[in-house]
Amino acid sequence: MLNVSWDPVLIAVSYLVAFIASFVALDSAGKISLASRKAALFWRMAGGITLGIGIWSMHFIGMLSMKMPMIMSYHLWLTVGSLGIAVVASTLAINIAVPGKSLSPFRLFLATLILSAGVVSMHYVGMAALMLKGSIIWDRRIVLLSVLIAVIASGAALWLAFHLREKHKGVYINRLAAALVMAAAICAMHYTGMNAAHFHEMENTLPGGISELGLSIWVSVTTLCLLGLMLIISLIDSHRRTNRLTDNLRQLNRQLELQARFDVLTGLANRHQMDVRMQDCLHSALLSNKPFAVIFFDIDHFKRINDIWGHHVGDELLINVAHRVTARLTREMTLARLGGDAFILLVPECDDDKLNALLSPLLDDIRRPLSLCGHTLTITLSAGVSLYPQHGETLHELKLKADAAMHTVKKQGRNGWALYRTEMSTAVPAEPAFLQELSLALERDQFEMWYQPTWLAEENTIHGFEALLRWRHPEQGVLLPGLFLPSLEQTGLIIPVGNWAIEAACKQLSFWTEQGFSQWTLSFNLSPMQFEQQDIFQVISSMLQKYNLAPSRLILEVTESTALKNLDRSIELLTAFNQAGITVSIDDFGTGYSNLLMLSVLPAKELKIDKSFVSSMLENEKSRKLVETIITIARTLEMNVVAEGIETEAQRAMLVSLGCDYLQGYLYSRPLPAEQVPWLLLQKTSGGQIIPIGKIQAESPFISQKNHA
Repeated sequence: MLNVSWDPVLIAVSYLVAFIASFVALDSAGKISLASRKAALFWRMAGGITLGIGIWSMHFIGMLSMKMPMIMSYHLWLTVGSLGIAVVASTLAINIAVPGKSLSPFRLFLATLILSAGVVSMHYVGMAALMLKGSIIWDRRIVLLSVLIAVIASGAALWLAFHLREKHKGVYINRLAAALVMAAAICAMHYTGMNAAHFHEMENTLPGGISELGLSIWVSVTTLCLLGLMLIISLIDSHRRTNRLTDNLRQLNRQLELQARFDVLTGLANRHQMDVRMQDCLHSALLSNKPFAVIFFDIDHFKRINDIWGHHVGDELLINVAHRVTARLTREMTLARLGGDAFILLVPECDDDKLNALLSPLLDDIRRPLSLCGHTLTITLSAGVSLYPQHGETLHELKLKADAAMHTVKKQGRNGWALYRTEMSTAVPAEPAFLQELSLALERDQFEMWYQPTWLAEENTIHGFEALLRWRHPEQGVLLPGLFLPSLEQTGLIIPVGNWAIEAACKQLSFWTEQGFSQWTLSFNLSPMQFEQQDIFQVISSMLQKYNLAPSRLILEVTESTALKNLDRSIELLTAFNQAGITVSIDDFGTGYSNLLMLSVLPAKELKIDKSFVSSMLENEKSRKLVETIITIARTLEMNVVAEGIETEAQRAMLVSLGCDYLQGYLYSRPLPAEQVPWLLLQKTSGGQIIPIGKIQAESPFISQKNHA
């Protein structure tokens, strides 16, 4: 047999080529999920071609490292054919394995089969390109070993390409390590296959073909040009995407600043902006001793309009009402939308005559027919007015009394306005009696936990539940947190009630686990005072231990304003939760006033998009782009995204197309008592919607505060 030796320098060069090709291929695969459709196609093709040419180049550099006592030459078309086999197999395998949100075992098996077959075929076709007088003698056992190595190396390469494509933290270190492993596997297959070949004694090879010098030049130029070009393109694209993400962050910050002050649907001031304006007005009134008016009004029978003609007609109606009211206002007046069909109007330096001159023509304007989305509607308003200082010296008093006056108008037939009078009772319970009942509610076992499911967006299955606190009042029925949570916070009762809620939620999750639902997660919101509770970490940890729950199944929701209030403590506490395996979620994202760049500081793994963005994204292009940008930023920060408030199939479809991970809203289910969750599972296949027990009582306090009144 012919004695064969090896050039260690060329062996090292072959490994370096395999490493660079592997790194470029992994880097190209990593850009697929963040690129547009056309750009993603380019990166899929580029990754496959780069990997194929890299494997081919490594093979022939390895061939050149094999030293024989004769001048070698290579068959031109077999050499070119081996290149084509490597490129086609790598490109097909990358395009099968990398795209998509998940990598199924079948896709991984098929892609591995194609890539390994291509690598093996390329290798042995390349070996056949040697122009020898005699045939090569093969050791079949070593050949089979090389095939096995090719299968394992191909499967590992494709698995790494898929799982590294969305990594962003420590991305280059991960890809460098993966490329080192891939290059070692590729070289192991090649040199194992080379070791299986034995050659007869011969003085020279067949004439013609490509010389070793020609092959070395060809391989070197092809490899260096391609890999160099791909590295340059990748670096340019990374720099471009970094600049684009920075611009998106700045734009999103500007939009969130506007969102924090103005209503997305109507463009009016929102509740926060109105509070600021009213504080300024109150300060001016104290200095000048001039009265001002606070006017509450909403649209009569607005819920009926939503139910009959749909929410899109309701939204158009709100916009038109805002325009008609604004047309009657002067520059010093401020109109704000509080939510749903509720509006508030601030009128500085106002008296009875000015009120009558403003409100009577305004109500006449509103009564004029409206043409919306092919429907002609005639609507009316009910308005209530309170005056400073006649009806109160604080903004809270003025708001309560204006609201009471408006509800009196509604009780008396709607379609009008009234100035507050002392005989008008407010809708708020008497303060001393209410606080007394609230302080005894926990002792009397009147608090309940209701659960609203969160669904996996693409698979349309239940991912988990959000635990929500309810108070079953003996006279008023089931009350939502908006009516009693502020009082719990003010009195400090939120701590014992919050501890009870945490234990009740964990106990329920433990029960579901015993029933076979060990994959469900449970999330609940920590109020600002709970978040400041010194032993909150110990409380939650002890409940997990008591009910034998895995920390990964618990999700703690903290609003962005709460998390950023005391940033140092927040980072310390959230890091402790994170290290314990508990998922931290930033709740109601976009409604606060924080800088988005602070998100990179908080150790959170989930972002919850507020429903105000979801409800307006179909009609408002800015809202849609805002949601899309939030999802992109969350992906960059390796955070899951939850969207709440989904009420229509169109909203669901758009959020799925934008890549949202989890969905929550009335489209799937309203919040339910724990005993009704089994009904939800039964209804899931039939497409029905669960209506919770006590729905009317539970929803009625909610109607005056939310969008769908």
